[in-house]
Formats: sequence, C-alpha cells, structure tokens
Amino acid sequence: MEHSTAVLIMIVAAAGFGLLAQVLAHRWRIPAIFLLLVFGILLGQDVIGLERPDELGDGLGILVKLAVAIILFEGALNLNIKSLKLKAKEVRNLVTVGVLVSWGAITLITHDVAKFEWPLAILFGALMTVTGPTVIQPLMRRINIPHTVKTVLEAEAVLVDPIGAILAIAVLDVIVGNSLSGSVGVTGIIWAYFGRILIGVVVGAAGAFLLARLLKNRSLVPIELSNLVALACVWATFGLAEWIEGEAGIMAVVVMGFVAQNAAIPGARQLRNFKETLTTLGISMLFILLAANLELSTLWQDGGAGFIAVLLIMFVARPLAVFISTWKTGLQWREKVFISWVGPRGIIAASVASIFSISLANIGYEGGDKLLALTFLTILMTVTIQGLTAGWVAEILGLRATEARKVMIVGANGLACKIAGLLEKHNRPTTLIDTNPSSVEKVLQRGLDAINGNALEEEILEELHLEEYSTFLALTSNSEVNVLACQLARESFRIEPAFPALSNPVKGANVALLQQTGGRMAFGRFINIADWEKSPESIHEFTWQVPIDQPRTIAKDAKIPLDLIPVLRVQKGAVEIVHSEQIWLAGDSVIFLCQCSDARAEDVLSHVAS
Repeated sequence: MEHSTAVLIMIVAAAGFGLLAQVLAHRWRIPAIFLLLVFGILLGQDVIGLERPDELGDGLGILVKLAVAIILFEGALNLNIKSLKLKAKEVRNLVTVGVLVSWGAITLITHDVAKFEWPLAILFGALMTVTGPTVIQPLMRRINIPHTVKTVLEAEAVLVDPIGAILAIAVLDVIVGNSLSGSVGVTGIIWAYFGRILIGVVVGAAGAFLLARLLKNRSLVPIELSNLVALACVWATFGLAEWIEGEAGIMAVVVMGFVAQNAAIPGARQLRNFKETLTTLGISMLFILLAANLELSTLWQDGGAGFIAVLLIMFVARPLAVFISTWKTGLQWREKVFISWVGPRGIIAASVASIFSISLANIGYEGGDKLLALTFLTILMTVTIQGLTAGWVAEILGLRATEARKVMIVGANGLACKIAGLLEKHNRPTTLIDTNPSSVEKVLQRGLDAINGNALEEEILEELHLEEYSTFLALTSNSEVNVLACQLARESFRIEPAFPALSNPVKGANVALLQQTGGRMAFGRFINIADWEKSPESIHEFTWQVPIDQPRTIAKDAKIPLDLIPVLRVQKGAVEIVHSEQIWLAGDSVIFLCQCSDARAEDVLSHVAS
C-alpha cells in the first residue's frame, strides 16, 4: 500500500508541477521545457527527493512510449503539407544529408572532447541528430518568422525524430549484439534501420486509413467519441508496429499523422486540439519524471568537457549540417543562419536516452549514465541558449519585420475598408477576406490587399498562413459568423487578439456567445454595420487625445454615441484595435470613425472624460 501511494503521489506531483511549468512559461514567454527540466531536477533524487522514477520500474518505459506516440502523431498532424511541398528539397536534404553530417560531426566531437568511447560516441551522435518538435512548434508561433523558414524547421523536427531515433536504436542493437554475441552481420544492421522504417510506413499508413474510415462513419462512431477513438487508433497502430518490430512504432505514428492530415477527416480541428492537450500533459509529466532521474554529479564530470562538447554541437555541427544540406537551394543566407541557430533537443532525445541508459546497464556496458547526462545537458543548453534567443536572432537577421504586425479582417464591406486604410496608414499591413468575389474586387481596386475565401474554413486560413498575423478582426454583418471566426483564429492559430464585431443584442444572445468563446468585443460596444454602409462618403476620421486629467477609461464603459466608432488606440507608438477590455490612459490617442462633425465629436468626448 505504501509503494502504490508513493507512486500515486509521484505521478500527481509530476502532472501538477508540469502544468505549473506550462502556465509560467506561457506567462513569461519562455520555452516550457526549460522550466520542466528545472522542476524535474529540483524534485529529483539529488535535491528534494519527491520524484523517484526508478520506483516505477517497467512502468516508466511504458509511460514514455505511450506519450511519445501521442506527441509524434500530433506533431505530424500539424504539418502543413501544401507548405511542405514548397520546401520539399530543403526538408529532404535536412533529414537525409543533414542527419549524416550531424551524426558524423557530433560523433567526432563526443569522442574527442567528451572522451566517449567510439561505440558510445557513435550512439550519442545518432541520438543527437533529432530536434525537438515540441520545442520548435511553440517557439515558431511565439516569434512569428516567415512561413518558409517555419515550415522547414517544423517539418525537419517532426520527420527527423523517427529517423534519428531509429538510427540510434539501430546503433544500440549493434552495440548490444556485439556485447552479447560478439558480432552483428551487415544484413542485421540494414534491417535494424530500414526494416523498422518500412514497417512503420506500412503500419502507419494502414492506421491512418482505418482512422479516416471510422471517423467518416458517424453511424459507427458518434462525434462525441471521435477523439477517444482516434486516441485508441494511435496507440493501436503504435502497439502493432512495436509488436512486429521493436521501436518501429515511432515511425508508424508519424506516418499515420502525416497521412491523416491530408485525409479530410471530419472534426480534424477538434482532433488536433484534443491531441495537443494530451501532448502538453504528456510532455509535462515525462520531462519532470525523466529529469528527476538524472544524477547532477554527472553533469559536471570530466572537468566540464560536456559543456564544451555541447557548445561545439550547437555552433559547429548544426551549422555544418544545415549549410551543406541547403547548398544551392532557395533559402537565403539569413534563413540558413537562423535554421542553424535553432536546433533544440526535446522529449524524444530525453526519452530514448533514458531507455538507452537502462538497456546499456542491463548488459553491463559502462557509460549509460554519461550518455544520459550529456543528453540532458544538451537539451538544457540548446533550449536555454537557442530557445530564449531565437526571437532576438530573428530580429537581427531581419526575419521578424512586418509579419508580426499583420492584421486579418473578415469582411470586405465599406467599414472594413475604412479601418484597413487606417491600419495601413499606421504601418499595420492588413488583408481582408470575404466570400463575395465582387466585394473583394472592389477592395483590390482601392489598393488594399484582399482574398476571396471563407474565414470559417481552417484549410483556407492555413493556406493564408494565418499564424503569421498578430491580430484578427471579424467585421461581417453576421455576429455569429464573427464570433465563430474569432474562435477558430484563437484555437487553431493561437491568435489571442481576435475581436468579433457584434450587432445590437437580441435577448443577450450575442453577449452569451461572446462569453462562451472567451472573446472581447471589437470597438467596445455593439454596432450596426448596415448603418455605416448607407453613406460611406460621410464617414471621416477623428483623433481624440485622452486628457491628462483622465487617468484611465475602460473602452466598454465609455458612453459613446452610435455615430462614433472608436477604432484604434495609439499608446506609446503602438497601434491596436479598440476592444471592450482595453484601457485608455492619459496621453493616449484614440482614433474614431465619425458620421458627425468634429465639433460634435469633441463635445461628446469631453463628457466621456468628465
């Protein structure tokens, strides 16, 4: 009873502190994996001692494999295939030539600097060819780099994980085989690598086909059970591949996610959200448990040679692999430098290294603890140095210019055009999207950017690379459409500044819908767009300087008549769309669209100040 209670407390603590790390990382805008490692080490055997993963026995390995299956499936499910085709050559080279170059360079560094024996150095070199999609994907969303670079980094991370992991497993097979039997034949080596890949591809494709058939048959699988059925299919596919050939499951779930992404599965967005939630929980728990299993003394062994080795891996091996792989491709040198800089390791490296350490210990092979320690040191240093500075490096290289300031407006009506013009005047590049081709054509004739498409279709927004936009404004005459579009922008593309325009409420329905989706109302009040379409020539711009004696005003509390719309707030040079929770401070400028004279606007706003 005592043992089971201790295990229960350990798992609950890992989940709790893992989610705390996620919350703090989101608030502080830093990679979550950094805090997960810190929490894991603090809770581990060398500090507090609350987490003792060795007490889980074989259960730890099972938890690792089940979580890795979800993580890799979710990563592949989020790959944009259409974008990937545009950079297929670069990605292909990185996961083939790049893997070989990284493997060779890291092996030499590990042997010569960290003083690993050749077999262990070769094993570590193979393991470190992987990058971390669970680190890179949130990082890319946070720093808003061009979609071409983002596509290359995310695709490399997702695809290289199974390739690098299987390569490392094949090397481990050779080491174990040689230790136990004295030799492993060439055929065995080839099968250890390519056999696992082949089995993974076949089983993964079959799993994706089965999943698509099940989810498309609503009479068999009701919509409320679709996420759980998908989870069962992922684990079943992973388990089948593992049963056929050990460690083939990681390739299977990647292929499954990649194929499923293009299979037009009903409820694909909800499935991705569900899997992302499970991935966050899995990563949080695993990193806490795996980091807690680390002996701190091994990090500083060999007089700090490990630190030097990791620095060489980051600043020599990684750039060498990237520049050789992308030779004579469409990438610019700035993009190559940035890709070279971003190579953090993540959960796959930690998980596989932990399994390797146990396997080597079981056959009496020394060095497993050194391999595990250097792996975690590499994760810690790459995430800290590269993860925390990626935005700064992107800015220096000129890869974070205007894209982080782009605004998407749903609706190509006259009011939307007026607001788009104001945003463009204040250096906020704006794109309008509308289902009416004639409305889009009129917008284009006015010199504004516009797209013909449905903002409620996720595939359309993916093609437009909506994740590169910093603000989303839904401005159609249909309030429900506006709210749903903003909900999609927030949930699928992580655009938090997503503001729906709402017409006059009918029995509070619009307000209730807005509250359900966690949104904030555009302009801080209800508007009737039709009233602003009747005489567009009468609409003009008016700028109000918030008086010094007015310390703060919440936009929704300002009593502003219907012939005035507060559109933009300028605060210390930053230009933002007005919304219901926005605070106006003394000295701010609020830009209005008016259907009245400037004198009336000035008089009305003076009463707001009082």
